[in-house]
This record gives sequence, C-alpha cells and structure tokens, in this order.
Amino acid sequence: MSYIGVQSQNQVSPAFHREVVTPDGTASFFDLVQDVPGFNADNVLVVINNVVQHPYDSYTIKADANGNPKRLDFAGEAPASTDVIYVTHRGVGTLNITPAAGTVDSVALTDNLRSGNVDSFAGSDHAVVSSNSTFTLSEIPLNSDSISVFVNGVYQKPTTNYSVTGSSATLTFSGQVVSTDEIDVHHHTIRTGVVHVADKSVTSAKLDDNITIRGNFTVSGTTTTVDTTVTVSDAMVINNAGSDVGLKINSTSTGNIMQLQDGGTDIFVVADGGIISSDITMATNKKIKQKGEFLTHSSHRAWVMGS
Repeated sequence: MSYIGVQSQNQVSPAFHREVVTPDGTASFFDLVQDVPGFNADNVLVVINNVVQHPYDSYTIKADANGNPKRLDFAGEAPASTDVIYVTHRGVGTLNITPAAGTVDSVALTDNLRSGNVDSFAGSDHAVVSSNSTFTLSEIPLNSDSISVFVNGVYQKPTTNYSVTGSSATLTFSGQVVSTDEIDVHHHTIRTGVVHVADKSVTSAKLDDNITIRGNFTVSGTTTTVDTTVTVSDAMVINNAGSDVGLKINSTSTGNIMQLQDGGTDIFVVADGGIISSDITMATNKKIKQKGEFLTHSSHRAWVMGS
C-alpha cells in the first residue's frame, strides 16, 4: 500500500505490544519483557482487573537489576494474587533522554549551576584571623579549586596561597595582604549541584532507624530520655559536676530496683520495696570506720554479730 508523505522509521517503542503480569500477593514490582523508553510511565498503559491505573500515582518505571527501564513498580503496594494485570506498551508518551555530550549550554543550566561572578576587594577590606587575611565572598564555592583568585593581577595557587571551606563563603589567604592590594575572585561558571541542608533542619524522620556513631558523642541538653535497654560493652563512668545526686535510680516496676552481678551471679540486689540481699565479702585488710553512733544497743535498737 502506498502512503503520501515522509514515512518515518523512528518508533518510540513497538506499538501496542501487550504483556500479562502474574502477581503472587507479595511482590510490589515486576520486570517487563520489553523496555519502557525513558523510564516514562506514560509509555505504558497498566490495567488491573479492567481498571486503568494512573501513571506515576499508581505505578512508576524503574531500572531492573541490569539497569534497563523494565521494572513496573507499584510503590510498595503488592497486588493480590487474584488480580488480573496486563500492560500495553503504547509508545506515545514523551521521553526522558540524556542529552548528547557537548549539547548542553549555559542557558540550559539552572542558576545554581552557573555563576561567572567576580568579587573585587581592596586590601583594606580584609579582616585578620590568626594572622591571615580573610574576605567574605558573594557566593559559597564548592572548594578552593572552584574559584580563581588574583592579587594585583597575579594568579594565586589554590590551597597554597588561599583556601575556602566547603559550606563557608570565607576566603582565607595564607598570610596578610596590604591595604593597597587589589583582589579579584572569579567564580567558575560550571558549579556543583551539591547543596547543604540548613542548620537545625534535620528531623528524626530523616534519620535511619539504626545509627552507628563511630566517634565521641556528647549530649549537652538538660534531660536525656532513653526508652530502650542500654548495653555498655566498656566501663561506664559517671562524673557529677553539679550539686545534685551523682546517680539516682527510680524504679516504677515490680522488679528489682538494682541488681549487680559478677559473671552472671548476683552479688548485690536491692529488691522491690528496698530489701537488700548481698553476697559481698569484705577484704581482710579493710576496716569499718565509725562516724557517729555505731553498734548501739538499747530497747529500740538491736545488733547481732556472728561468724
């Protein structure tokens, strides 16, 4: 059959290829036989029990184990084993394609990826920190290599003649400049897309349930609440720097208030109600020293000594 006009051989995907997905009641994603170009959910029509599913809200396309755009993902919602699912590859949606190398110009970049700003300072504008001259830049550079610094037209070597800290806009020279110096700082045009979270903006919901702190950990708040069993694999040292008690144990349960063990054997136990039982033997070279009334016998007090 003849056609009028230019016939294009470029297809987004084979039109209307149909796949049947068999759920098992536990899996929330399925690897398709055919690629979904551009990982675009609009390029497939997903139907469950004859109900059309909405792209992105009900499902997305992700990479399979080989990195191919074949994984149909239901966002953690596992279809029932009795569901009937089929997928039709439509090939009509827009594509998310990585542009060819060298085709992205500065106009296509967002403002946080391009700059080209030049900060100009006089030597008299500097501040002195530990005998080094410092200047405040108009932008926060990624590191010392992401800016070019000139003093009186002479290029300065990064880290040798100056430095900047990654989250700081402070330019620090290795030494002092004089008041008559002219300093120009050129911010490189292509910048990083890495951003830092704002101070005090990370909440507990952003933290993993299991956190390992490999360095020292200091808590300086007034009250620390621990709602778990604490296991200490090294010595526990309590230094009381205030005027309150050094250690206070307030038991609200019916178990022992305190229980000291040696190799799993009870040595000193304070039971519920305050009854003390112990298996402590005092060293023979130690003595009990009297302070105030000691071993007093009266009608109100009694003492017993035995072997």
